[in-house]
Amino acid sequence: MLKTLVRPLLWTTLCCIVTTIAAGFLLKIFDLSNVVMLFLINVVFISLTFGRTAGIWACILGVGCFDFFFVPPQFFFAVSDVQYIFTFLLMVIVALVTSELAVKLRREVRFAKASADRATALARVASDLSGAVTIDQIEAVCRETLAPLFTATAVLLTPDRSDQLGGAGDTAGLDLSAAQRAYDRPPRSGGLLTPDAASGVLYLPLAGPMATRGVLALRLQPPQTAIDRDDRVLLDACCASIALALERIHFADVAQETQIRVEGERLRNALLAAVSHDLRTPLTAIRGLADTLANPGGLSADEQMLMAGSIRSQSEELQRLIGNLLDAARLQGDGVFLRREWHALGEIVGIALERSRPAIGPREVRIDLSDDVPLIEIDSVLFDRVLENILNNAAKYTEPTATIFIRSVVADGDIEIRIEDNGTRFPLTETDVLFEPFTRGPHESTIHGVGLGLFLCRRIVEAHGGVLRAFPRRPNGACFEIRLPRGEPPQIEREGETAA
Repeated sequence: MLKTLVRPLLWTTLCCIVTTIAAGFLLKIFDLSNVVMLFLINVVFISLTFGRTAGIWACILGVGCFDFFFVPPQFFFAVSDVQYIFTFLLMVIVALVTSELAVKLRREVRFAKASADRATALARVASDLSGAVTIDQIEAVCRETLAPLFTATAVLLTPDRSDQLGGAGDTAGLDLSAAQRAYDRPPRSGGLLTPDAASGVLYLPLAGPMATRGVLALRLQPPQTAIDRDDRVLLDACCASIALALERIHFADVAQETQIRVEGERLRNALLAAVSHDLRTPLTAIRGLADTLANPGGLSADEQMLMAGSIRSQSEELQRLIGNLLDAARLQGDGVFLRREWHALGEIVGIALERSRPAIGPREVRIDLSDDVPLIEIDSVLFDRVLENILNNAAKYTEPTATIFIRSVVADGDIEIRIEDNGTRFPLTETDVLFEPFTRGPHESTIHGVGLGLFLCRRIVEAHGGVLRAFPRRPNGACFEIRLPRGEPPQIEREGETAA
């Protein structure tokens, strides 16, 4: 404290000495009354630079130097002319008034600068909070942006579902009971609480428009029992911004949970509608056929074998539907896990075609696989499900006399597989809608299925890094196109070649 007071006075004394020397040289050119202004300028400069105390000291030294060195009799503090007494009084008054005005101007400049710094700090905090989408990010803003403004450490305390506060940061040394009291009973005026006398921690309730969203624990360095009024205003504004950010995240989470519940309810209703029709239909058919076989009456052996085959066909359809439901639930919950291996596309197509043969029935299948198609790295079990579902889908929406085409080429570095048909019952809906779960055409009540096959196909193809899309075939029919990345297949040693 003494050093901060003595240093400005020493500088003031030095300035007065320099001013006196300069006045001695100027006296050879100007009158004594004009030289007085040089001392007034010195008082103004000292007041603006060092404050009121230094300005008063500059006024006293200026009057003394002017009297001692320039007013007759020189080098004495006596005054021979009465008019100089009036000059001294006027000089003291002008110097003091000027000094006071200069000090006031200096204070206003300092206040304006502090206000600008607070506005900049608040804008920086608000800018960082605007990009925060999680509570951890808000806590990082409090710790890295807000706390350094007040030479403190900050910990964000947020409530759990039972309204008990907890923090992701270091809560050591914090009085959680005091923080809980600040959270439960925030000040009605919206002001800040007083720092804790023992630890110097300030517990700031983060009151949003709807509710209090948490408490900011600010540990002041060094510990203080009071906080500056301007800092309190800035803290109040920062806390309001943090509360708004927490409230925004809260309502975003509420909206997301609501959307998930609505989506779950929609899927549940679609599943119930699908189960009520598409699973009950084969069960009803199986029960009717089983009752007929239990009392064969006049049925021939061939008719009994036909009914047994129908029961087998209906049970396989039922098993496929249930498998699709279970696969959809697994993919939604756990995602797609691939066991990739290198396979020849012809083998995969042959296996899928053999498994789909009962559904394809009398339809003609034409296969045209390009010779330059390399090995593909896929999960053979899952990819077989893709081809099988698409082939079954083609069989459902085509007449028994239709033709199914399976083609493959290498295009733009990708392997392109197309499954086409020339049927006339392709559901004329937007093609992207076909791949959503439980989506079926508007006139498909007589066709078995729950609308999950194509949804599973797209998920599996996308897990392989590929694309699956559908579009109408001209002049009629449908086309499903699968594009897979080519990759780098291993080199296969040809028969007859020997290692080098």
